[in-house]
Amino acid sequence: MWASSEGCERVSVEEAMATDDMPGIPALPVSARDAAEIHGALGGDAAPVDWQGREGSPVYRLGPGPAILNLTYTGNDTMATIENVFAVIEGAEEPDRYVILGNHRDAWTFGASDPNSGTASMIELAQRLSVLQKQGWRPRRTIIFCSWDAEEYGLTGSTEWVEENREMLSSRAVAYLNVDVSVVGPVFRPAATPQLDDLFQETMKLVQDPDNSSQTVYDSWVKSNISPMIERLGDGGSDFSAFVQHVGIPSTSMVFGEGPGYPVYHSLYDDFVWMEKFGDPGFRRHAAAASIWGMMALRLADEQILPFNYMSYPIELEAYTKVVENELRGTAISCSPLHNAIRALKTAAIKVNGERKELQRQLLSNQLSKDSLKIRDLNDRLMQAERAFTNREGLFKQEWFKHLVYGPSEQNDWESASFPGVGNAIASARRDNTTESWKFVQHEIYRVARAITQASVVLTGNLT
Repeated sequence: MWASSEGCERVSVEEAMATDDMPGIPALPVSARDAAEIHGALGGDAAPVDWQGREGSPVYRLGPGPAILNLTYTGNDTMATIENVFAVIEGAEEPDRYVILGNHRDAWTFGASDPNSGTASMIELAQRLSVLQKQGWRPRRTIIFCSWDAEEYGLTGSTEWVEENREMLSSRAVAYLNVDVSVVGPVFRPAATPQLDDLFQETMKLVQDPDNSSQTVYDSWVKSNISPMIERLGDGGSDFSAFVQHVGIPSTSMVFGEGPGYPVYHSLYDDFVWMEKFGDPGFRRHAAAASIWGMMALRLADEQILPFNYMSYPIELEAYTKVVENELRGTAISCSPLHNAIRALKTAAIKVNGERKELQRQLLSNQLSKDSLKIRDLNDRLMQAERAFTNREGLFKQEWFKHLVYGPSEQNDWESASFPGVGNAIASARRDNTTESWKFVQHEIYRVARAITQASVVLTGNLT
């Protein structure tokens, strides 16, 4: 894989269309009224439950017929130039360490929520940091603002940039903080790679709930969820994908929303009038999103020791392993390699947390210089451990995706999967049901276990 930059090697349109990577089924957006007419003309078996409409809607069916629908589709194969836009605040002490903030600016229609709510929050944040700069502030580490182009066309802008700068990002990126849509409703939904869970929750406790001044965003988040969980970044739905799933950079994303979707999504109704009346009357949620985004960025850019905590990782990996064990019940496949690797990761996370606390104590008591190589070494390990979960060969059947813990499923790029390569291998083995296909499942389990072990080695900084 390489970036599609000017003068680079390219495949032809014909070669691209001959692969399975390009869409082969024509698609045309229609209104709900037109869709209801089409549904009403279909017979055959009833569609699955999760395809059905709301209560009171007619039963949707799968066809075929009896009606025939004629669709005329005219498409143009056009080469177009896209432009990402960047703003950089160079770090004073560690300019070679990057805290990256990103939002895309292309939209299907008016895009008041997607992406302009996120763009508004990023501009608000940039303005606040410019005030700090005028007062003489400079971050310890470099902060990069990214305005991505062509996100709606397969995350193209961010993906091309990450591919073009893969080696630099792998060695220098501290974290990527993504906001696609910042506001479509009242409920805050955070997402992150696990080592940033604590940072997210600590920041949420500092920001006032935009809809209830008597509590914080954290308070409302806890109250609005039976079991509040920070979501993971395994799907391919936004610009964090290349950072997490291709390079292994610790990342976050967030939105004030109402659920997995909202009624004006990617429609002509996603305009300023809708946002002002329904999405965020008063625009206080936009300001809260900018505050959370900015506070996390400042801590990552300014704190001498990176605020990473890997203790969430082994807990979560154990939960994923139990799911895999349930799927493999009745087979000879063993998950012991995963359990052993996860125990080692837990030990490493405890050790590095102790090391972090001791260095913080020494800093507070002036026993250690803020420029100490011990701090640099610890920060490098905290930063690089996430990279260890990647594998240069990529996922089974999804080679571009390198992260062996978080990625999309083979069947659905929008669906997050845990141990996606293992899941792909299990699906393939069930389909083929051969000795070799089941043996390959065991291979994938060992491959994930090796990655987890490597993360432990990186965290502790000790050669095996």
